[in-house]
Amino acid sequence: MTEPAGGGARPPRAPERSASHAVLGRGSVYTIATAAPALAAVAVTPVVTRVLTVPEYDLVAVATVLIQVGFIFAALGMGAAITRQYILAAAGAAGARGLVAQSAVLATVVVGLAAGTAAWWSSPLLGRPASPEIYLALAACLGGAWVVEAQAFLRGSDEALAFVSLALVSSLLGPVAGLVAVLSGHASAVTYLSGVAAGFLAAGAIGLWRVLRSGEVRASRSGLGQAVRIGLPTVPHQVSLYIALAGLVIIADRALASGGRANIALTIGAGATVITAAMNNAWAPLVYRRPAHERGAVLTETTRTIATMTVTVAGLVALGAPWILRLAAPGSFDPDSLVPAVALASAAAVPSVIYLASGHLVFASGRTGWLAVTTPLAVAAGLVWAVSWSSRWGLTAVASGYLVVYLLLALATTLLQRAVSRPPWRPPLLPVVLATWVAVTVLAQVLPTVGPGSLLRVLAGAVLASGGTWAVRRHLSGAVAAQPIR
Repeated sequence: MTEPAGGGARPPRAPERSASHAVLGRGSVYTIATAAPALAAVAVTPVVTRVLTVPEYDLVAVATVLIQVGFIFAALGMGAAITRQYILAAAGAAGARGLVAQSAVLATVVVGLAAGTAAWWSSPLLGRPASPEIYLALAACLGGAWVVEAQAFLRGSDEALAFVSLALVSSLLGPVAGLVAVLSGHASAVTYLSGVAAGFLAAGAIGLWRVLRSGEVRASRSGLGQAVRIGLPTVPHQVSLYIALAGLVIIADRALASGGRANIALTIGAGATVITAAMNNAWAPLVYRRPAHERGAVLTETTRTIATMTVTVAGLVALGAPWILRLAAPGSFDPDSLVPAVALASAAAVPSVIYLASGHLVFASGRTGWLAVTTPLAVAAGLVWAVSWSSRWGLTAVASGYLVVYLLLALATTLLQRAVSRPPWRPPLLPVVLATWVAVTVLAQVLPTVGPGSLLRVLAGAVLASGGTWAVRRHLSGAVAAQPIR
């Protein structure tokens, strides 16, 4: 691997390509990595839900939520600091490797403390006592934190294929091992989660070995201190997607005794948001590498393109929810009743684009402290909304809490970047995207899910797919001349 000069920034490649082409091109590769956990869940869930009893699957759902949220807390936000170190700081790649090593040690300490105190926090937070399932989830969190830290370095060095390979190992090896164990032995949550934990730990170890052997390692106490100051406040930023899902599943589990059904609906509904977040792996470094005075124009161009793509993907998930749900779960889960929940969760993907776009400028400024306030408040408001309406609207209300979270995140993060970024950026008006977003969300709620009337969903999806593809191509053809990468 060639070491970058200076602070680790590489000269932009492919000078004839626009920012939108760069984000969608590299982002499509990173999407494989970020979407891998969701794809693994979609592939494994139909088998697991049929092999395990509903109570056993509820344990798997709660443990999965703990893994999704816990590994980000275990990483202490250091992933964001490692990438920023590689691109913007003087120590560059060597300093980033040092942070990877230091972060791995910190993650081990954090998970060890969590395991030692699980008897105190498990019941209040998860509604479940400390058990083998919880401890296996914590082991997976440690491996997941190591993966995050290694991937942060690979994102900074723009090694997309290595990034994706590591994600595939962590996302697929564990669930497949757990599934094989369940099918060949005792069908229990412990059996399945043992495979999941082993997969994450193996992937994390491979990732650390890959990064630390790639070149000079330069670790310092001052570098670690600065990284912690930048990284810790970003934990709420990074965990927002997962903490929203985690909290909503736990609310459904405790208030409606439907944690497993909520996990299925939210996992599917969040698919478009996961893809948008995947684009961030290419989007954020591209923005960081631009001079400050060019970042607003680049964000405006890329936001229009990504928002158009996102409303198309989210709409297709919402309109196709009846068939996706029937594939994901058997009739005992009453999949058709989950269609409105999937549609509302899918709608969250569109405001997530503005949230991420504004977040780039907050991260580039290094003034991340307020993220530790704005993001928890937005998530808390969405969870309160879900609790308030769950008794009346059930899982549909729970899923609408996910949409509320991202609407508030988009507003709060935009206001924050306008306060800390110089020059501040104003998100572009997106009238066609917003009108399509509202229309598709409503149609997904009211169109029939069975019988001849369900063909209207297919027709609406075909119109949306063709229109969205045309619009994205139009954005890209105009962006080549408007925003060349220099």
